[in-house]
Amino acid sequence: MADGDVPHQRTLEIHGTLQLEPAAVEARLKKIEDKLDAKSDKSDKAAWAWILDVLKTLLPSIVLAVLGFALKDSVDQALREREIQLEAVKEMEKLVPDLQKTDLVREDAQAKAAQLAAFGRYSVPFFVNILEVGNQNATVGAEDGLRMVARSEPASVCAALRTVIQNRSGLYRWQTHLSALEVLGQASCTKACRDVADYRDTMSSLDHYTLWVSAQPMATEYDKVSGQASDTFSRLQRVNPVDCK
Repeated sequence: MADGDVPHQRTLEIHGTLQLEPAAVEARLKKIEDKLDAKSDKSDKAAWAWILDVLKTLLPSIVLAVLGFALKDSVDQALREREIQLEAVKEMEKLVPDLQKTDLVREDAQAKAAQLAAFGRYSVPFFVNILEVGNQNATVGAEDGLRMVARSEPASVCAALRTVIQNRSGLYRWQTHLSALEVLGQASCTKACRDVADYRDTMSSLDHYTLWVSAQPMATEYDKVSGQASDTFSRLQRVNPVDCK
Protein backbone atom coordinates (compact mmCIF):
# COMPACT_ATOMS: atom_id res chain seq x y z
CA MET A 1 0.00 0.00 0.00
CA ALA A 2 1.38 3.48 -1.01
CA ASP A 3 1.58 6.42 1.38
CA GLY A 4 -1.59 8.47 1.38
CA ASP A 5 -3.82 5.63 0.23
CA VAL A 6 -6.94 5.11 2.35
CA PRO A 7 -7.09 1.51 3.61
CA HIS A 8 -9.96 -0.57 2.37
CA GLN A 9 -12.44 -1.28 5.14
CA ARG A 10 -13.98 -4.75 5.33
CA THR A 11 -17.40 -5.23 6.72
CA LEU A 12 -17.86 -8.13 9.28
CA GLU A 13 -21.27 -9.63 9.11
CA ILE A 14 -22.64 -11.57 12.16
CA HIS A 15 -25.36 -14.02 11.50
CA GLY A 16 -27.53 -15.36 14.38
CA THR A 17 -29.71 -14.04 17.18
CA LEU A 18 -29.45 -13.34 20.95
CA GLN A 19 -33.12 -13.98 21.49
CA LEU A 20 -33.87 -17.09 23.70
CA GLU A 21 -37.21 -18.83 23.71
CA PRO A 22 -39.04 -18.76 27.11
CA ALA A 23 -39.52 -22.55 27.01
CA ALA A 24 -35.79 -23.12 26.75
CA VAL A 25 -35.11 -20.85 29.73
CA GLU A 26 -37.70 -22.64 31.83
CA ALA A 27 -36.26 -26.02 30.89
CA ARG A 28 -32.77 -24.98 31.95
CA LEU A 29 -34.05 -23.58 35.25
CA LYS A 30 -36.01 -26.77 35.90
CA LYS A 31 -32.87 -28.86 35.49
CA ILE A 32 -31.01 -26.66 37.94
CA GLU A 33 -33.86 -26.87 40.49
CA ASP A 34 -34.02 -30.66 40.16
CA LYS A 35 -30.30 -30.93 40.85
CA LEU A 36 -30.61 -28.70 43.89
CA ASP A 37 -33.65 -30.65 45.16
CA ALA A 38 -31.82 -33.92 44.72
CA LYS A 39 -28.91 -32.65 46.77
CA SER A 40 -31.30 -31.31 49.38
CA ASP A 41 -33.18 -34.65 49.60
CA LYS A 42 -29.95 -36.53 50.05
CA SER A 43 -28.91 -34.12 52.76
CA ASP A 44 -32.28 -34.41 54.56
CA LYS A 45 -32.27 -38.19 54.35
CA ALA A 46 -28.76 -38.32 55.71
CA ALA A 47 -29.77 -36.01 58.56
CA TRP A 48 -32.83 -38.11 59.44
CA ALA A 49 -30.82 -41.30 59.27
CA TRP A 50 -28.31 -39.84 61.69
CA ILE A 51 -31.07 -38.72 64.07
CA LEU A 52 -32.70 -42.19 64.00
CA ASP A 53 -29.37 -43.85 64.70
CA VAL A 54 -28.85 -41.59 67.69
CA LEU A 55 -32.38 -42.27 68.97
CA LYS A 56 -31.91 -46.02 68.61
CA THR A 57 -28.76 -45.77 70.67
CA LEU A 58 -30.30 -43.57 73.35
CA LEU A 59 -33.75 -45.17 73.51
CA PRO A 60 -32.91 -47.87 76.10
CA SER A 61 -31.32 -45.26 78.34
CA ILE A 62 -34.31 -42.94 77.93
CA VAL A 63 -36.77 -45.73 78.73
CA LEU A 64 -34.78 -46.76 81.79
CA ALA A 65 -34.60 -43.17 82.98
CA VAL A 66 -38.37 -42.70 82.61
CA LEU A 67 -39.09 -46.00 84.37
CA GLY A 68 -36.62 -45.08 87.07
CA PHE A 69 -38.40 -41.84 87.84
CA ALA A 70 -41.80 -43.56 87.71
CA LEU A 71 -40.83 -46.46 89.94
CA LYS A 72 -38.61 -44.66 92.40
CA ASP A 73 -41.45 -43.37 94.55
CA SER A 74 -43.31 -46.69 94.59
CA VAL A 75 -40.14 -48.64 95.40
CA ASP A 76 -39.20 -46.22 98.15
CA GLN A 77 -42.70 -46.48 99.56
CA ALA A 78 -42.63 -50.29 99.45
CA LEU A 79 -39.27 -50.37 101.20
CA ARG A 80 -40.50 -47.97 103.84
CA GLU A 81 -43.63 -50.06 104.34
CA ARG A 82 -41.48 -53.15 104.74
CA GLU A 83 -39.30 -51.43 107.33
CA ILE A 84 -42.37 -50.37 109.31
CA GLN A 85 -43.75 -53.89 109.17
CA LEU A 86 -40.50 -55.43 110.42
CA GLU A 87 -40.31 -52.95 113.29
CA ALA A 88 -43.92 -53.69 114.19
CA VAL A 89 -43.28 -57.43 114.16
CA LYS A 90 -40.32 -57.03 116.51
CA GLU A 91 -42.47 -55.10 118.97
CA MET A 92 -45.42 -57.49 118.69
CA GLU A 93 -43.22 -60.52 119.33
CA LYS A 94 -42.75 -59.18 122.84
CA LEU A 95 -46.52 -59.21 123.47
CA VAL A 96 -47.57 -62.45 121.80
CA PRO A 97 -45.99 -64.85 124.34
CA ASP A 98 -48.12 -63.33 127.10
CA LEU A 99 -51.26 -64.15 125.10
CA GLN A 100 -50.16 -67.76 124.71
CA LYS A 101 -49.70 -68.51 128.39
CA THR A 102 -51.76 -71.43 129.64
CA ASP A 103 -52.65 -69.65 132.88
CA LEU A 104 -53.74 -66.43 131.16
CA VAL A 105 -56.83 -64.84 132.69
CA ARG A 106 -59.44 -63.09 130.58
CA GLU A 107 -58.67 -59.57 131.81
CA ASP A 108 -54.98 -59.90 130.98
CA ALA A 109 -55.82 -61.43 127.60
CA GLN A 110 -58.02 -58.49 126.69
CA ALA A 111 -55.42 -55.96 127.87
CA LYS A 112 -52.63 -57.60 125.83
CA ALA A 113 -54.94 -57.87 122.81
CA ALA A 114 -55.64 -54.12 123.01
CA GLN A 115 -51.91 -53.41 122.97
CA LEU A 116 -51.40 -55.72 120.02
CA ALA A 117 -54.33 -54.22 118.12
CA ALA A 118 -52.59 -50.84 118.25
CA PHE A 119 -50.34 -52.13 115.47
CA GLY A 120 -53.34 -52.31 113.12
CA ARG A 121 -53.27 -54.67 110.16
CA TYR A 122 -49.83 -55.96 111.11
CA SER A 123 -51.36 -57.62 114.15
CA VAL A 124 -54.00 -59.60 112.23
CA PRO A 125 -51.81 -62.67 111.48
CA PHE A 126 -50.82 -62.82 115.14
CA PHE A 127 -54.45 -62.78 116.26
CA VAL A 128 -55.36 -65.55 113.81
CA ASN A 129 -52.49 -67.63 115.15
CA ILE A 130 -53.65 -67.04 118.73
CA LEU A 131 -57.12 -68.26 117.74
CA GLU A 132 -55.46 -71.45 116.60
CA VAL A 133 -53.04 -72.14 119.48
CA GLY A 134 -54.28 -70.11 122.44
CA ASN A 135 -56.49 -71.21 125.32
CA GLN A 136 -60.07 -70.11 125.75
CA ASN A 137 -59.17 -66.77 127.35
CA ALA A 138 -56.54 -66.07 124.69
CA THR A 139 -59.15 -66.79 122.03
CA VAL A 140 -61.49 -64.24 123.58
CA GLY A 141 -58.65 -61.71 123.60
CA ALA A 142 -57.79 -62.45 119.95
CA GLU A 143 -61.42 -62.01 118.89
CA ASP A 144 -61.53 -58.68 120.72
CA GLY A 145 -58.29 -57.64 119.02
CA LEU A 146 -59.64 -58.50 115.58
CA ARG A 147 -62.79 -56.49 116.24
CA MET A 148 -60.65 -53.52 117.32
CA VAL A 149 -58.57 -53.64 114.15
CA ALA A 150 -61.71 -54.09 112.03
CA ARG A 151 -63.01 -50.72 113.20
CA SER A 152 -60.17 -48.92 111.42
CA GLU A 153 -58.88 -51.45 108.88
CA PRO A 154 -61.73 -53.86 108.11
CA ALA A 155 -60.32 -55.05 104.79
CA SER A 156 -57.30 -56.67 106.44
CA VAL A 157 -59.42 -58.49 109.01
CA CYS A 158 -62.03 -59.61 106.49
CA ALA A 159 -59.43 -60.94 104.05
CA ALA A 160 -57.63 -62.95 106.75
CA LEU A 161 -60.81 -64.50 108.14
CA ARG A 162 -62.18 -65.31 104.69
CA THR A 163 -59.00 -67.30 104.13
CA VAL A 164 -59.78 -69.30 107.28
CA ILE A 165 -63.28 -70.36 106.26
CA GLN A 166 -62.23 -70.99 102.67
CA ASN A 167 -59.70 -73.53 103.87
CA ARG A 168 -61.20 -77.03 104.03
CA SER A 169 -57.91 -78.94 104.32
CA GLY A 170 -57.79 -79.38 108.09
CA LEU A 171 -55.31 -76.57 108.61
CA TYR A 172 -57.44 -74.88 111.31
CA ARG A 173 -59.39 -76.13 114.32
CA TRP A 174 -63.14 -75.92 114.34
CA GLN A 175 -62.79 -73.34 117.13
CA THR A 176 -60.83 -71.10 114.75
CA HIS A 177 -63.51 -71.52 112.08
CA LEU A 178 -66.14 -70.63 114.65
CA SER A 179 -64.32 -67.46 115.73
CA ALA A 180 -63.71 -66.47 112.10
CA LEU A 181 -67.41 -66.82 111.26
CA GLU A 182 -68.40 -64.78 114.29
CA VAL A 183 -66.01 -61.89 113.64
CA LEU A 184 -66.82 -61.85 109.90
CA GLY A 185 -70.41 -61.05 110.82
CA GLN A 186 -69.55 -58.52 113.51
CA ALA A 187 -67.09 -56.73 111.23
CA SER A 188 -69.70 -56.54 108.41
CA CYS A 189 -67.45 -58.36 105.94
CA THR A 190 -70.11 -58.42 103.23
CA LYS A 191 -67.61 -59.48 100.55
CA ALA A 192 -67.39 -62.78 102.40
CA CYS A 193 -71.15 -63.36 102.23
CA ARG A 194 -71.02 -65.93 99.45
CA ASP A 195 -68.16 -67.76 101.18
CA VAL A 196 -70.25 -67.94 104.33
CA ALA A 197 -73.26 -69.19 102.38
CA ASP A 198 -71.14 -71.87 100.71
CA TYR A 199 -69.72 -72.84 104.10
CA ARG A 200 -73.20 -73.16 105.59
CA ASP A 201 -74.59 -75.12 102.64
CA THR A 202 -71.72 -77.59 102.24
CA MET A 203 -71.19 -78.56 105.90
CA SER A 204 -73.85 -81.23 105.21
CA SER A 205 -72.95 -83.59 108.04
CA LEU A 206 -70.66 -84.07 111.03
CA ASP A 207 -68.69 -86.80 109.28
CA HIS A 208 -68.14 -84.57 106.25
CA TYR A 209 -67.23 -81.56 108.39
CA THR A 210 -64.55 -83.44 110.33
CA LEU A 211 -62.54 -83.55 107.09
CA TRP A 212 -62.37 -79.75 107.10
CA VAL A 213 -60.86 -79.16 110.53
CA SER A 214 -57.92 -80.43 112.57
CA ALA A 215 -59.69 -80.77 115.95
CA GLN A 216 -62.62 -83.15 115.68
CA PRO A 217 -65.87 -81.57 116.95
CA MET A 218 -68.66 -83.35 118.76
CA ALA A 219 -72.21 -83.17 117.46
CA THR A 220 -73.09 -80.22 119.72
CA GLU A 221 -69.99 -78.33 118.57
CA TYR A 222 -70.78 -79.07 114.94
CA ASP A 223 -74.26 -77.67 115.51
CA LYS A 224 -72.74 -74.56 117.08
CA VAL A 225 -70.54 -73.89 114.03
CA SER A 226 -73.46 -74.56 111.68
CA GLY A 227 -75.68 -72.17 113.63
CA GLN A 228 -72.97 -69.49 113.59
CA ALA A 229 -72.61 -69.81 109.81
CA SER A 230 -76.35 -69.23 109.42
CA ASP A 231 -76.33 -66.29 111.85
CA THR A 232 -73.36 -64.68 110.12
CA PHE A 233 -74.99 -65.00 106.71
CA SER A 234 -78.20 -63.41 107.99
CA ARG A 235 -76.25 -60.56 109.54
CA LEU A 236 -74.29 -59.86 106.37
CA GLN A 237 -77.44 -60.11 104.27
CA ARG A 238 -79.07 -57.40 106.35
CA VAL A 239 -76.03 -55.15 105.90
CA ASN A 240 -75.76 -55.60 102.12
CA PRO A 241 -78.35 -57.78 100.36
CA VAL A 242 -76.67 -57.27 96.98
CA ASP A 243 -73.46 -59.03 97.98
CA CYS A 244 -75.43 -61.89 99.49
CA LYS A 245 -77.52 -62.82 96.45
